[in-house]
Amino acid sequence: MMTKLRPFVHTFLEEASKLFEMWIYTMGSLSYASDMAELLDPGDKYFHSRFITLEDSTHEKKKRLNIVLGRESTVLIVDDTWIWKKDKDNCFQTDFNGRTT
Repeated sequence: MMTKLRPFVHTFLEEASKLFEMWIYTMGSLSYASDMAELLDPGDKYFHSRFITLEDSTHEKKKRLNIVLGRESTVLIVDDTWIWKKDKDNCFQTDFNGRTT
């Protein structure tokens, strides 16, 4: 698999980390989440091994906020896939070109 980071992703993460507790939520394995964290956060400044993975999911092939600790109304989701149908009010979706939808 090849992963390409979007321009300014590290600037975004730096600024977002000042405002939010950030997690990686993936329908992939823990190994995949760890690999993505290494790319996105090589200094472990943002995610601190906070991962939700396929193994943690309560709904098969669906991401849901019911697994997130804390109040769902305080969660902002940034994702490039439309997998958040039940939690769409929390979702800031981008396409692969970085445009919001």
